[in-house]
Amino acid sequence: MSKPEEHILEKHNSKWKIEHILCNHNMIRRSLTVFLNLLALIVIVGFSLHQEINETRLYIEANLNQIKKTTDSLAYRNKRYANTATKSIVDFNKQNKQLQVLADIHYYPKLKEFGFNRGIYPNNLFNGSLIGPGFPNQLIQKDTHLFVVLDELWAEQQNHPIVYNYYYVSHTLKYFYLSSKIPANQFNTTKKYFLTDFYNYQHSMSQQLNKLQKGMYYTYPYVDFFSHQKVITIKSPVYSNNEIVGDIGVDIPVKSLIKSITLPKKLKSSLNFYLYNINKNQKFEIYNGYSSHLLPPIPVHTHLNKQTLIFADISPWFFVSFAIKITILCISLLIIINYMNVVLKRHKFQKQRYQLEAYTDLLTGLFNRRVMDTIIKDIVTENNNKYQPTAIIIFDANDFKIINDTYGHNIGDLALKHISSTINDMTRDSDICIRLGGDEFCIVLPNANLEQALVMADRLELAIFSGYFCHYNIKISISTGCTVIEKNETLHNALVRADKILYRNKKNKAENKKALQRQLNNYIFKSPPKFPKEE
Repeated sequence: MSKPEEHILEKHNSKWKIEHILCNHNMIRRSLTVFLNLLALIVIVGFSLHQEINETRLYIEANLNQIKKTTDSLAYRNKRYANTATKSIVDFNKQNKQLQVLADIHYYPKLKEFGFNRGIYPNNLFNGSLIGPGFPNQLIQKDTHLFVVLDELWAEQQNHPIVYNYYYVSHTLKYFYLSSKIPANQFNTTKKYFLTDFYNYQHSMSQQLNKLQKGMYYTYPYVDFFSHQKVITIKSPVYSNNEIVGDIGVDIPVKSLIKSITLPKKLKSSLNFYLYNINKNQKFEIYNGYSSHLLPPIPVHTHLNKQTLIFADISPWFFVSFAIKITILCISLLIIINYMNVVLKRHKFQKQRYQLEAYTDLLTGLFNRRVMDTIIKDIVTENNNKYQPTAIIIFDANDFKIINDTYGHNIGDLALKHISSTINDMTRDSDICIRLGGDEFCIVLPNANLEQALVMADRLELAIFSGYFCHYNIKISISTGCTVIEKNETLHNALVRADKILYRNKKNKAENKKALQRQLNNYIFKSPPKFPKEE
């Protein structure tokens, strides 16, 4: 881009534009554009995927923490129930002779069990079910008063999404009191149960002292002896005379932990849940939403209690599908942005072309007079501020009217094009070539003194005169006038002075023409080119 073009378009170019060899090479520029688009795509997709993973993990972790809060709530309630039961037993011991039997305890010969509310004999007013192996001990009759206390405790309103079941087990009298009415075919016990290692390991008397001092403890996940379901039990000891006589516990089926999690169906199907026992280094699977293991899962966990963790492994394919969707969206946006960028560049280019055309002569392609009052003034001011001279050459064609009258305006136009192409070839990029009108031209030479301008004028006169421009094998000559714009001088005054010099030189145009011809005769003679004749 030439210096005057830069001046014309400077208002339309960004001040942050960087001219660089990379920006001028189409292939490199396109490769750079593709690279930047790919980089933007990777950054956007990567950031979105990172945010999605974090938000999903936090969402699932919040659900796991909700389970922990629910189990903790059940644990503290269970501890309170055990404390209440312990106090009640102390009171019952004081009133031993005054207590009356509150319910009939039946023996079931076929089941070899005793109890009530099993659907075999008419139900009494108790809400729960009593179950024990063999014949009932008479001491159990006193514990019917404890059942009333337990019914009242277990009847408290509790809004929990987890399914659970409270029970009281007497270690001294060997029976269970369950919080619900259980049919005979769903829960059976035998004498053997209270002799098993499983029972001995589960009751409070086998636990460490520090656990008992806290008033509650969690069991490891295990398969329940009666329901055959995998459960976690929270237990609290019940005392009489400072000895453990029983446990109040709450069984939580492991499956109910997962059912309590309120996750969207699509997300839940992309999760695997399991419990992890820290002490035993055991893993208990409780829910499998997916089975693919090609990519490593993204784990989320929380402590259910000190020895048990609840894990949720998120399938990476859940995020792969999200990444594909966001990639398609980003590609669509980048296509739209790039298309808009192309349209804007095309619009800017057209606007620049229109801007240049407003300052361009249509016939010769040189600048027209409009640049004199705008661009030239700015360039002259810029050079003056830098203490650099600015020279002007004004010239016109000799006997141009004779050419038009003799050969026609078409030949005259060819003469003007010959002049314009010659000065374009011989001037610098920083020089400004102007057609003032008709056959009159002007060249502004920034950073050039008078001597340099005179040399340029001589060269132009010889070059223009030496060439043929049409099939009539005629030549055209020019007369020139040179000057240098003085400091604080207006452009108009400099042009007037150069114009006066031009007309003085024009009086000697015949002699100048002969001098040019003699100069050409010193070169090797060349025959004129053959131009196609016009009909």
